[in-house]
Amino acid sequence: MASTVAIVADHRGVARPKVVGDEYVVNATVNITSYPTGGETVNAADLGLSTITAVTLCGAEQNIGNTGFIYALNISTAGEYASASSFTVFLTNLDGTNAQATNTTDVGMIRVRVWGLI
Repeated sequence: MASTVAIVADHRGVARPKVVGDEYVVNATVNITSYPTGGETVNAADLGLSTITAVTLCGAEQNIGNTGFIYALNISTAGEYASASSFTVFLTNLDGTNAQATNTTDVGMIRVRVWGLI
């Protein structure tokens, strides 16, 4: 597993969680350079948070090699993320099988918005 998480700066150049109501929100990029079987896990600590309450996939890099993929945020049948302090990004092959991608290198970058607590 290899990825780089970077918090995206706002219009004032501030790159840290911002308070929204009772929670904090962070915009970030996740550059997945080596995708492991089972998905890429992103930890709350990588985002300056202690707990994650919601995640939205906001965009994905277009050029992902010869075989196309679709990104998905993994949740359990109960609607929970990987844990209260992490979420997992899955890649699905768009090759007609819709199977989970396995051991793929340099799959690209996604952008997420994450809500949680500090």
